[in-house]
Amino acid sequence: MDLISLLPESIVHRILSSLDSSDYNFRPPVDLVRMSVLSKTWFHLTASFPDLVFKSYDFKSQQSFIKYVGYSMSRFCHQNLTAQRLRISAIFQEPAEMDIVNRCLELLLKKGVKVLVVEIIDLPTLQEPRYRLPGILLSVTVLESLTIRGCELPSSLMVDGLKFKSLNKLILIDVPIDDEGIRYLTPSCPFLQELKILRCYGFKTLCVYKHQNLQQVQIEYKTSVERIDIEAPNLSELTVVDIDNKGVPHMNVASCKKLTTVSYNGRWSPLPNDFLSNFPFIEKLHLVTSDNTCNNLKWSNHSLRTLVLESDCNLEEVEFDTPILDLFIYGSAWEMVNDKCWPLLRKSANMKSCMQCYPDSYLDALWFQKLRLFLDKKNGFKALNLYIHGRYSREVKELDELYKMKFTELEELNNIELPPYELQYVELELDTYADSSAHMDIMDAVLWCCSPQHLTLRSFFPITDFEDVVKFVCKKLLQQEDQGHTNIQIVSCPNGKTISFIKEVVKEEA
Repeated sequence: MDLISLLPESIVHRILSSLDSSDYNFRPPVDLVRMSVLSKTWFHLTASFPDLVFKSYDFKSQQSFIKYVGYSMSRFCHQNLTAQRLRISAIFQEPAEMDIVNRCLELLLKKGVKVLVVEIIDLPTLQEPRYRLPGILLSVTVLESLTIRGCELPSSLMVDGLKFKSLNKLILIDVPIDDEGIRYLTPSCPFLQELKILRCYGFKTLCVYKHQNLQQVQIEYKTSVERIDIEAPNLSELTVVDIDNKGVPHMNVASCKKLTTVSYNGRWSPLPNDFLSNFPFIEKLHLVTSDNTCNNLKWSNHSLRTLVLESDCNLEEVEFDTPILDLFIYGSAWEMVNDKCWPLLRKSANMKSCMQCYPDSYLDALWFQKLRLFLDKKNGFKALNLYIHGRYSREVKELDELYKMKFTELEELNNIELPPYELQYVELELDTYADSSAHMDIMDAVLWCCSPQHLTLRSFFPITDFEDVVKFVCKKLLQQEDQGHTNIQIVSCPNGKTISFIKEVVKEEA
């Protein structure tokens, strides 16, 4: 007995839609065809499936794509069906293809759709204006999520009244829009929660006033943006990406009392020292730049808890007054993109303020000296995570020799008279092909810089295979404490790739 065929139509549609519940990547036609073989009934039900996906790059030819769009639309209209979610991703080769897709889109929009994604990629050979969305789009009252890429907004946008009374997510990608269009669009979406304006052009300012439901805003721009003004009491997250390094826009978001997460990616120079004053309630700040001229960074903020700094700027040029900072992540933008920040491990539940470092591939004595001086700036760090690796192939001897030379230079630190900075916990991850002598140079530099109560080493190779390294670390840790009053407890994982050194005070017998 075919039990699958006995399922109600609504349940079958629910199963098909749950295969991929994201707004942007719902199922393509080929996947529905595969599912239809489960049952004869399912074969017919896939034809009434309320999620429609038209992606020209899924078809062998443009002609077959256009024919499929026309067939699907006529089937839906003949059966008097309503699409819940609709995605059109097309590459137009001729103006006539735009007309066909436009007619089909109008037919579906008349019946209403909740999730709409329209992506149009114009070929350079098509000497015609961009595809313009039909005006009926502005009156789809049930629309909840709208993503537009590579299209022009309806020409009646500023004339006809918008009826986006249900819209909570709006994404514009590579869409021409001016300042007036943005100011008109956002008030017409009173329930909008997420707004993304990505690589759009034609606007100089982004102004959103008295919006009660807006929670997330993301802006990516290639042309210069001068000003960002947002008044939204529930805004919690703001992301600004300056793709072509045009400079930091003036930001007025001080009235957003729930704005706790801010990210800026772009050119910092010049980045004013009062930058953080724009965000009086900020708790997490993520800054990314490839500009190595960003020096003299001096910030003060009393609500910041997490600071992520992806930059090649010098630590000696960084100074901040953040009394409740819990986590500071610093490193080369390239290294942090290619390596995930590992989970913060804390020895004590009461431990506060940790620093994670992702330096570039080749360390020298100067880098450790700058780290040591930075730790002295009253930041109050109790834990340090340090990721050290070498990006080279064993066959490339030139880089191998350069890497060894850098390790050799670390011995120069012993000539600098600075006491090691006392920390509760240090975690060091070694991702190198260097030999044991090079690893001892690394450990010598780390323990010159800091004196931990608990030291954990992690590696992609078994550390226990390097017995001389383990003995060397124990010796250096003992030298940091009173002789005869401290023992080093060694704890290693079964695979030998993680080993911990714990300083223990020797109790005197009564």
